[in-house]
Order: sequence, then C-alpha cells, then structure tokens
Amino acid sequence: MGLTPTVFYFCAMKNLFNFIITSCIIFSFISCSSDSDEDIDQIPQFDRSSILKNYADNIIIPRYSDFQSEVLKLKSDIENFTKEPNTINYDKAHNSWFETYKKWQHVEMFNIGKAEQIMYLNTINTYPVDELRINNNINSKKLDLSNENDWSCQGLSGIDFMLHGVEGTKEEIIEKYLTDPNYSDYLNNLIEIISNNTNTIVEDWTTNYKDTFIQSSGNSNSSSLNMLTNDFVYYFEKGLRTNKIGIPVGYFSGGNTLAEKVETYYSSKNSIQNVSRDLAAEALIASENLFIGKSSSGSTGPSLKSYLDYLYSSNVNENNLSPIILNNFQKAKIAINELDENFIYQINNDKSKMLNAFDKLQSIVVNMKTDMLSILSIQVDYIDADGD
Repeated sequence: MGLTPTVFYFCAMKNLFNFIITSCIIFSFISCSSDSDEDIDQIPQFDRSSILKNYADNIIIPRYSDFQSEVLKLKSDIENFTKEPNTINYDKAHNSWFETYKKWQHVEMFNIGKAEQIMYLNTINTYPVDELRINNNINSKKLDLSNENDWSCQGLSGIDFMLHGVEGTKEEIIEKYLTDPNYSDYLNNLIEIISNNTNTIVEDWTTNYKDTFIQSSGNSNSSSLNMLTNDFVYYFEKGLRTNKIGIPVGYFSGGNTLAEKVETYYSSKNSIQNVSRDLAAEALIASENLFIGKSSSGSTGPSLKSYLDYLYSSNVNENNLSPIILNNFQKAKIAINELDENFIYQINNDKSKMLNAFDKLQSIVVNMKTDMLSILSIQVDYIDADGD
C-alpha cells in the first residue's frame, strides 16, 4: 500500500532534518579537527609564509650577518686598543663601536627564537648602565656576567661606559687603560660575550631555526608571524619611542627630564662623539624597512604592509592603513632629524622638540598596535600601562 501524502511529507521532512543535523555534525567535526594552532583565523588566499620567508632570507639573517661582521671588527679593534692604548687605537675602537651600534638598531627588534632564550637584547642594550656594579666587577675581577643583575654592566651600552665614561676625557681614559690592566680585561670580556652570543644566534638561524620560523605560518598566538609582529610593535613602542625618547625627555616622569638615561650617554656627556640622534634615526629606518619588507640591498618583498594592502584590496578591511603608517613614518623622520645630534643638549635646552618626536612616534604606535594588529587578527601578547 502506498504512502499517503501526509505520511510521505512527514517522512521527507524527517529525512531532510536528519540530513541537516548529520551535515552540521560532520561540518563541525571537520572544522574542529582542522582548527589547529597553526590554522586559526587564517585569511583565505594570502600566503603568510611568504612574509616569513622574505623576512628570514632578506632581512633577519642578512642583518644579523652584518651585525656579526661589525662585532668581529669591534673585537679586533678593542683587542688592539687594550694591547696598546693610544689615540689611534682608541679612535678605531670608538668608530667600530659606533658602527656596531648602528647595525644593532636593525636587529634589536628580533627578540625571537634563540635571541629570546638567551636574553640577547637585555645583554646588549640595557641602559642606563650600573656604574657602581661595573666598577665593583672590575675591582673584583668578575668576568662571569650571566646573572641578570649584570645586564646593565655589559653589551654595547657597557662598552660605551668603558670607552667613554671611566674618565672625563679621551686622554684620561687612555691613561686608565695604560695603568690598570683590569679595565682591559673587563672590556675584552664584554666584546667576547657579545661575539659568542651573536655567533650562536647566527648559527641557529642559518642551520636550524629558519625552517621552523617559516613553516609556522598560521595565525595562532604562538605562530611565527604573530610573535614577530608583537615583538616588532613592542620594540617600536618600548625600545624606540619610550627608551630613546620618552624616558629621557621626562614624558613618564611628570616632565622631570632624565638626560642621564639617554642611549650612549657617556659618549654624549663627554662630547667624544654625539651619536644619540643617529641611533634613533637608524632605528626608525630599520623599523620602516621591516614594515615594508625592504632588505639591506634595497629590494622589497612580502611584508606587513603588503598583508594590509591585500586585506584592503580584498575588501576585508575598509580602510587602507599602510599609506597612513608610511606617512606617519615620514613625519617621525622629520621630527627626529630636527633634533640636536646630542640628545643631552636637546633635552637640557629645548625639550619641546623631543616631545614632538615622541608624539610622532606615538602616532605610529597607535597605527600598528591598535589598528594593524586588529586588522590582522593578531592579539597583543604584552601588557603595558600607556593607554594605547
């Protein structure tokens, strides 16, 4: 006997209902099973690994190699100076120190992988230095600086003190090294630590970490691009905006200036060479280069900028953020270039220009930390109290 229309309709609807439920369960299962740490919120049709590959091959590894070469030269010049302290050898050591410091501005933001493990950033550029602890280390012949309390007693900032701050003039500094071998031992130890740690990082990037870095192309908090981008934004906000400009000019201390907290304080204080503005300008260039994916040779490749451009062209984001960021980079460059080459002099004589430079850098912080990370669906992985 055939089914009545009512029964037929009921059976058909029941089968349809079961099909829909089954399909939803299967879809949910597939979605959950593929929603790994590396695939969350993946933007369709954009190859995030292309950014990582460009960054690793054309920016990070070459910049580390450049820094490694400068460190090697600085090590040689320091050894020559400590063996034969004189004006010629001193000037060579100083010039190498400055060139190495400039190269450092291009790698300080890469606090990822082995660099994070060995606290590389902290041991290279923690300032202001602890003068009292350095002098105690020298007098006690302490060369093991692995304790975190010795971060402010070593690195390029520590060499700044050893070359420019142990006495008031170049001649007095040279005399110090002629009469007390403990200073030579400590200075050689500082560059030895920098050299060994740098070699470790370069070797790790080239033989091990590079492939891991590129393959981690998802959009989880632990993926390479998310961690690198957070490190980059953190560096720009803290390492550049705050440490180089904001703290010395008194932005975070109620307007009370702290000129002694300027980067390369001793070289500037004793007027051996005024380099604080040069380093800030170099850091800004390095930051812009990473944003646009520009290598040391001048070529450009996939980058945070091209990622933002893709999302705008795909109508994922209605505002084109990258031109705004680039325009603010140009404004920040102008503001920094208007500063005196000696930040101590600038702070003590016209801090308004330093505050203006801070404001221009702050605009970029907001662009990247608030707007860019939101558009890229990257969660901020650090906490601060600046109210950005």
